[in-house]
Amino acid sequence: MTLAERLRKEARMEGKLEGKLEGKLEGEVLGRHAVLRRQLGKRFGKDILDIRMQERLRCATAEQLDLWAERILDAHTLEDVFRE
Repeated sequence: MTLAERLRKEARMEGKLEGKLEGKLEGEVLGRHAVLRRQLGKRFGKDILDIRMQERLRCATAEQLDLWAERILDAHTLEDVFRE
């Protein structure tokens, strides 16, 4: 195997690993998103999220989702969950 072939093979393997990691992380975020939506629906009612809040959830980072999931435990209102 030539050096060029070996480098291409390593680059492909690295790309595959990066893709798998990205997919795993994206799946984790989607899972957190789904859990938080269920929690919010259970706590405040299924139709509580307006379009603006749904978009905020959709664009949230894993860290934001985790923070909001913790806040829901003590929140009295939806605004308590999402306060800045």
